[in-house]
Amino acid sequence: MKSSKLAIAVCSMLVAAGLFSMSGNAQQSETFNKSQKDEINTLIREYILANPEIIPQAVEVLRSRQNASALSSSEDLLYNDGYSFVAGNKDAKVTIVEFYDYNCGYCKQVPDVFARLLEEDNDVKIIYKELPILAESSQYATVAAMAAMKQGKFLEFHNALMKNKRQLTEDLVLKIAGDIGLDNDQLVEDMTDPEIETNIMKTKYLVQNIGISGTPGFVIGDQIIPGYISYDKLKDIVDTQRATL
Repeated sequence: MKSSKLAIAVCSMLVAAGLFSMSGNAQQSETFNKSQKDEINTLIREYILANPEIIPQAVEVLRSRQNASALSSSEDLLYNDGYSFVAGNKDAKVTIVEFYDYNCGYCKQVPDVFARLLEEDNDVKIIYKELPILAESSQYATVAAMAAMKQGKFLEFHNALMKNKRQLTEDLVLKIAGDIGLDNDQLVEDMTDPEIETNIMKTKYLVQNIGISGTPGFVIGDQIIPGYISYDKLKDIVDTQRATL
């Protein structure tokens, strides 16, 4: 009974730390002699073999800790970069950060989800982050969307680009811009602002740091969520996040 309790106690500590062996831990090596370490490692091995379900649990704990660390070190670029468009309640308790590409099919489903969420929940803020990674036209569309902020039409242009089902080209991007009332001559001039390219590179650096490799991708609280999220799942995550604040 005592050995079983020891195994569980030690295993819990090591699993929580993301470790299954004491052989590489110098601090613990100073605490136990070789015989004790061998016995504990044997107990840990036996416990894991008898309870393999703890392995994915341990991996999830470790991933959560790594995510929290990466997000903590990237807070300014995530939430206060000074160039990303923000929708919803600026003082909301819950913030959703979305990374997207205008040629991403799953990204095109997100605007309807966000529209419903913002209509039903006035305590949410959404930060839009351009991540052009799928095609050359993605880069052009991104620069155009960011330049559209100067005419106060970012969200309208963003949604129009996402609703488009055709292969994007420079001409099509400008046609969509004109269709929603943007001054295209002014837009093209604003697109030459070198600050736009600098800001895109900042976002690409950010996703490398926090581990987002595709679109769409979301950050909600301490969660990094790859791929499309349905409305129901998103609402559950938002409600859970709000309950922890």
